[in-house]
Amino acid sequence: MKIFLTLLTSLFLFFSCSTDDDICTDGEGTPQVKIKFKTFATGKPRTLDSVFVAVDYGAGPVAVVQNTVATDSLMLPLRVEDVPFTDIYVATSSTGNLSQIRLNYTTTSEYVSPACGIRRLYTGLSATLQAPNPVLAVETAQNEIVNESKTHLFLLF
Repeated sequence: MKIFLTLLTSLFLFFSCSTDDDICTDGEGTPQVKIKFKTFATGKPRTLDSVFVAVDYGAGPVAVVQNTVATDSLMLPLRVEDVPFTDIYVATSSTGNLSQIRLNYTTTSEYVSPACGIRRLYTGLSATLQAPNPVLAVETAQNEIVNESKTHLFLLF
């Protein structure tokens, strides 16, 4: 009888495990905002030699990117609570001027799976430049953030 129960328990455990419930893969979690850079005068893509970014998640700005390597884009997480905006602070040097950009949006929730849980989606995305130096302008490329494959925002320097 013990062998039968052990075998039955082992079979149950074997068949109850599923790869879909193990981990959250394939970008199923809450998407990040994808930001690229352009030159203000020409509108052509630009690479920055260094970029420093802080994001205010509700308790003051937190340094998210301190990059001194040339880059042409950034991926930043946004707030996930029920607040309709996220403030982003951008500088081109560690002691330079900060540009403040406010991203406004509407959040919705979507159930993904037992492993991933619920993810946040952002619609009605708009950006407002609050302090214009070193960023001179902001362009919204996509008005919703549902995946990370497309550029959502351009910062013009």
